[in-house]
Amino acid sequence: MGINAELVRLVADLRATHAFTGDSIIEMGAQDVCVAPEAVRQILAEYRIDVSRSPSSDASELYGHLGFHRYRSIDASGSRGALVFDLNKDIRDYYQFLETFDVVTNLGTVEHCFNQFAVFKNVHDLCKRYGVMIHALPAQGNVNHGFYNYHPRFVADLAAANSYEMLELSFTVDYKPVLIKYSKEEFKKWDSHDLLFYAVLRRTNDAAFNLPFDGMFASSNRLSGYVSTSVDPLITEFSPYLKGGSWENTKGIRSDKVSLDGNRIKAFFRRLIPGLS
Repeated sequence: MGINAELVRLVADLRATHAFTGDSIIEMGAQDVCVAPEAVRQILAEYRIDVSRSPSSDASELYGHLGFHRYRSIDASGSRGALVFDLNKDIRDYYQFLETFDVVTNLGTVEHCFNQFAVFKNVHDLCKRYGVMIHALPAQGNVNHGFYNYHPRFVADLAAANSYEMLELSFTVDYKPVLIKYSKEEFKKWDSHDLLFYAVLRRTNDAAFNLPFDGMFASSNRLSGYVSTSVDPLITEFSPYLKGGSWENTKGIRSDKVSLDGNRIKAFFRRLIPGLS
């Protein structure tokens, strides 16, 4: 998807609020700067970052203005000096690439990778302890854009499994450069549009990457190897909702005669998941 105007503003704001602790950055994908030069200059000027000449479309130069002086990227094309790594593979094991960075960005890349375990593990492994991961993830719409779209609870369970601190969870509507803070009600307003999530996560420890387990079923999980959480997504901002259908439709009952409110949704899942409080 490239570097959009809202990403420039988000990174500038994170830098201004001291969310970053270093000056190294690596990108999943050799990103193009999609922002008009005058828009870049205007945004940076708001943060008292002087760009004396017209900003170029080179990502490393833009990040340099934002305080990142060690820049790398990974891209199958090798474009602009990118490391030619297959992100479907564990790059530590397969390429013996052990470098770590203060910031890791995924700006519309991982949805094009089939092996989701490998690619999110790679992001985790590339990030230093107390480093920051910035994800731009297609959430709704974007039909045929890639292999996957991502629900809000994907981000929540990914963070819970790996003790990530969630610094930011916002989304844009129809690629307009305005970040809307995530809440279920805000998401509901716009979920028929093309939505792009921005999730900013801080790695808080040196633990190995943990696979998330869907929190909706966590209380009944009997498998080993998953981090247990006490969060019941049915009573959080990450609870499921239907856009127009009804779970009662699975019974073959005419949907125009059935009304399913929030309490009945919870009751349905509690019947489905033994032991869920």
